[in-house]
Amino acid sequence: MLLIPFVTVSAQGTRVVYGQTQTLNDLPVSGISISAKKSKAKTLSDSLGNFTIVCQENDRLKFKARVFKDKSVKIKPKTPDTINVGLNFINSERNVDVAIGYGYIKEKHRTQAIQYIGNSVDYSSYTDIYEVLRNNFPNLQISRDGCVVIRGPSSINTDNCAIFVVDGFKADKIDYIAPAFIKDISVLKDASSAAIYGCESTNGVILINLIKGKEIN
Repeated sequence: MLLIPFVTVSAQGTRVVYGQTQTLNDLPVSGISISAKKSKAKTLSDSLGNFTIVCQENDRLKFKARVFKDKSVKIKPKTPDTINVGLNFINSERNVDVAIGYGYIKEKHRTQAIQYIGNSVDYSSYTDIYEVLRNNFPNLQISRDGCVVIRGPSSINTDNCAIFVVDGFKADKIDYIAPAFIKDISVLKDASSAAIYGCESTNGVILINLIKGKEIN
């Protein structure tokens, strides 16, 4: 009796992967482009950062957006069907602000790591920028010399001061800023969200954008 070896040839199977794109301590990120290398499937993360994509076993998912570093995730046989994908900002001081302004991070989620005030505030009604900060960000402590402390330690000193970034550039002082010329202010109060500003930002960042000449009525 002739024995013929039985060879099983299995086509590479497909699977559905569910997930969420996140940044800054689990804030959901919308509008991220996601593609599978082998299956060629493509999708975008929704307003809550959720996505669903069909891929193959041993496929590779690629995540892209203009202010975030590209991310690649290998889908192995033991990879769970549901994954969380953390995204990091490209190392630029403007990119957190861009993410806020262009909707990658939604208004209702920002306060977990970011506090923000925009054009809904009548800045001209305040006498100086420190009064703006005191009245709109109750978690701040401000000393007489302009040191702003975000986390509220027992004492205010230079070791606890947040740094200032005005129109994308670090500033030692902000007392020269007239409130009427403020466009918006963001307070990055979490160490991971402020990390792109370097080691000096461990106590947080006060991010201030000013009205440009053409925006003044």
